[in-house]
Amino acid sequence: MTARKLKNSLMGFLVAASAGLLIAVLAVIVWHIFISGVRYLNWDFFTKAPAPFGESGGGVFNAIVGTFLITLVAAAIGTPFGMFAGIYVAEHRGQRFADIVRLCADALQGIPSIVIGIFGYTFLVARFRSYSALSASVALAFMFVPTTARVTEEVLNLVPSGLKEAAYALGARRSSVVWNVSIKTAAAGITSGLLTSMARIAGETAPLLFTAFGSRYIEWNMLRPMSALPLQIYIYASSPYPALQQQAWSAAFVLVLLILLLQFGAKHLIARVLRVKA
Repeated sequence: MTARKLKNSLMGFLVAASAGLLIAVLAVIVWHIFISGVRYLNWDFFTKAPAPFGESGGGVFNAIVGTFLITLVAAAIGTPFGMFAGIYVAEHRGQRFADIVRLCADALQGIPSIVIGIFGYTFLVARFRSYSALSASVALAFMFVPTTARVTEEVLNLVPSGLKEAAYALGARRSSVVWNVSIKTAAAGITSGLLTSMARIAGETAPLLFTAFGSRYIEWNMLRPMSALPLQIYIYASSPYPALQQQAWSAAFVLVLLILLLQFGAKHLIARVLRVKA
């Protein structure tokens, strides 16, 4: 065997081993969470509010509702800002202000989530003297925007320049080229970025501690304190009651399952869009 073939075989083995290790780690984590909390994975766990402390039973339906509401509102707030920032940077590459926007997005991505939580508490909770799900959504939106902006920029940079040049040659305005050529061509990638950003903020705990605060009741009003799965997991895991600690594992499994389903839905949506375009 020649040295070239040996190197090729070695690299192929390393790539396959790395992929297998990644799958194995995810499988071990999900399996351990499932085994640790399978006792409470029943219909009541998904459809009922928590039982009083010290009593068995109850569920996390209030936290599931809160997770969906807080995440969806955060995405609704952050999507326009993130997309428009990404479009601006992609369409003005090389300009000084575009470089500043990119730098700010990268810096905001690196800010710890607990700092975002303190920011939300200082400027929203303390100012209005009330914990609320809306303040949690605003805090999470600050984490949603930079990821969405960077993904939107990178996806738009992949749009073939020939498509845009052809549109300009036909007399199209810049705004028309952006919306009818760039955005439509990169729609699948942008959607994937949005769903990935949602999956990221859905698992954050620190901002919720300072803003949403939590509630043992099923709450639909965004102006009141509200629970969420990461917050419920933190509270149950810190509890001295073994039953609540086991329920924390069950809630962790539900959270991981929701995030995996969100990621799978993103991939399925992208594949479907690409098949329709083809």
